[in-house]
Amino acid sequence: MARGPEDRYYEFAEQGWLPPQEARSYVCGWCGRTVSSQLGMGKSELRIESSPLAPLGVPNQFSRDVRVCTHCACATTFIEHNQLPGPLPGEHFEAKGKGEHVELIATLYNEARFALRDGAASCATLMFRKLLMHVAVEQGAKPGLKFVQYVEHLKDEGVVGKPQHGLLTRIKDAGNLENHEVRRASPQEARDLLDLTSLLIRSVYFAA
Repeated sequence: MARGPEDRYYEFAEQGWLPPQEARSYVCGWCGRTVSSQLGMGKSELRIESSPLAPLGVPNQFSRDVRVCTHCACATTFIEHNQLPGPLPGEHFEAKGKGEHVELIATLYNEARFALRDGAASCATLMFRKLLMHVAVEQGAKPGLKFVQYVEHLKDEGVVGKPQHGLLTRIKDAGNLENHEVRRASPQEARDLLDLTSLLIRSVYFAA
């Protein structure tokens, strides 16, 4: 006989999982929105942890909490003070309504943010390089050019102002290192490039 929702609820309750008593505010790792959610399940239990200073162990309250985002309806898990998935690094750009190409650029930018959040710094660095190519094509460059030609197009056509030429070169050079040298980008290098790329995207597509 199939069990109904009530049966499932009591099954969870018997294992200590209960609805939260209050809302929890957090930045959703799926959609990037700051939300306050009371929808989910939580469990708290007392554990005895070993310690060289206490032969009988040390009591410690261990909590787990699952919340459903009120915006995207995706679940986020909290284990003690750790959030899974964690918030996406970098600035969020709302590209809906700005055209297919701009939406694609925002999607690629978010892929780089996901890679950086999940510890794939080299993947994120290569994605920033790919982003420059898409920006150049969206701004009138022909598909199939060499990468350096895309960079020059962004400079020559004034897509990127002269004060930001150094920024453009840094993104290009970092991508070249990942493409042609046997090395791994550090998380700090990738985060610096994230900041620089978001500045570029904001100035080209989201300037006030």
